[in-house]
Amino acid sequence: MNISLEEAIHIHARVLVRRKRVEAPESARDRAKTMECLGDSEGRDVWLRVAEAAEQMVAAQSFEMDEV
Repeated sequence: MNISLEEAIHIHARVLVRRKRVEAPESARDRAKTMECLGDSEGRDVWLRVAEAAEQMVAAQSFEMDEV
């Protein structure tokens, strides 16, 4: 089974949101900082995209909760 980078980013973001809830975006940013410290700029960029996706998911969940 092959998955695209976009799908992998979405999967990681979804798992982080389920595990860390509102802390998910910051957790992904921490991982991005770790990748940067290790000299992995591509890894940093991917984890920053995970953070953005997690932020969107958290915001959407907050919106859904406001409507209840």
